[in-house]
Amino acid sequence: MKKLFLFAFAGLLFAATGNAQVKRNSAQPQTMQSDTSHHFRKGKMMDNLNLTADQKAQMKAMHEDAKQQREAIQQDASLTPEQKKAKMKELHKTQSDKMKSILTPEQQATWKANMKQMKENRKMNGKRGKAKSDSQAS
Repeated sequence: MKKLFLFAFAGLLFAATGNAQVKRNSAQPQTMQSDTSHHFRKGKMMDNLNLTADQKAQMKAMHEDAKQQREAIQQDASLTPEQKKAKMKELHKTQSDKMKSILTPEQQATWKANMKQMKENRKMNGKRGKAKSDSQAS
């Protein structure tokens, strides 16, 4: 009798917890990023710079070129992970220099202020950059 009672109770508990799960009928995926996501921040930062149409075209071309170079580095099987990391760092530096050449001094100041704010926000949220977490994992 006790076994039957325990079995029935366990079945009831299992059924109750199974029905307690709520299905979401939202159009957005569950992996949706918050407003501080990379793309949101990037778009907002670019809006704050008040780029001209020519600057936007130059930035777009620069980003597309950088994307192709990043993919080439990542797919190069002849490079060690350390060499890939060094090449990526070099690419980042080159892209940063190109971006500075496109921006006016006022836009550069705004960009630096935005970057500083993002770093402070990252510190407050306890998030680390990928390079920091990679070096600690080793």
